[in-house]
Amino acid sequence: MALALVLSWLLTAVWISLMKGLGLGKRVRQDGPQSHLAKEGTPSMGGVAFLLAAFLAYLASGKDAFFGLWLLGLGFALLGLVDDLSGSLARPLRAREKLAFQGIMALVFALWAVRQVAYTPLPLLDVLLILLAVVGAANAFNFTDGLDGLLASVTAVILLPFYPYPFAQTLLGGVLGFLWHNAPRAKVFMGDTGSQALGAMVAGLFVVTGKLWLLPLVAIVPVLEVLSVVAQVLYFRRTGRRLFRMSPLHHHLELSGWEEAKIVFRFALLTALATALAFGGGA
Repeated sequence: MALALVLSWLLTAVWISLMKGLGLGKRVRQDGPQSHLAKEGTPSMGGVAFLLAAFLAYLASGKDAFFGLWLLGLGFALLGLVDDLSGSLARPLRAREKLAFQGIMALVFALWAVRQVAYTPLPLLDVLLILLAVVGAANAFNFTDGLDGLLASVTAVILLPFYPYPFAQTLLGGVLGFLWHNAPRAKVFMGDTGSQALGAMVAGLFVVTGKLWLLPLVAIVPVLEVLSVVAQVLYFRRTGRRLFRMSPLHHHLELSGWEEAKIVFRFALLTALATALAFGGGA
């Protein structure tokens, strides 16, 4: 973990300098919280740096049985990179196209995973369950990545129970090294490159360790975030009004007067409580 942390800290710093030198920065939504306008131009796609650092440390550790999770993460990271670069593309991916690519990658992973674990008596049902978990987590983590240090902090807590595994150690180190630069006020954002990959890899980790049923509780913050988006859309279509001031949930809390750092801190505490409840019984 220490190697991954140091590498991530160094590579993220290099990535920040590179993005600034190229004049590439995050575009901030003008209809979002006004406090976010000051973040315009902040370097993004930091997921490239911390995922690379974690992977190099993982290779140096001698690897473990979870190498397939890195292939899953690579696929989702590349898809996220396309999303991050959408403004530079002739035609950005549509939501349905992105979902289709996510589904294909998750299906390939599920077909590999069902050879190692079983959650139901029917392998086909297991494949469907794993596919939904991976795609759902990738998008839920993506929605959660909206405040300085939020997703990195939540993910770090989620990974703690898996610390004995080299895969989890190196991914945790990568996230912590990135968090040094991502903590409020963030000098870099992880972008879809990092958030989609983290969601898929965390879901995959729960799958291959036989703990998939614990994922909705441990990842309570991403679950609440994605549910707030779904509820907002459905309510608006039905009534023409907004249920929340803005979705995802963290933006609603911001517009309700909560300070950004307070939301991050409390969501991390909520994740710690949920993780303790999930794993406290030795599950």
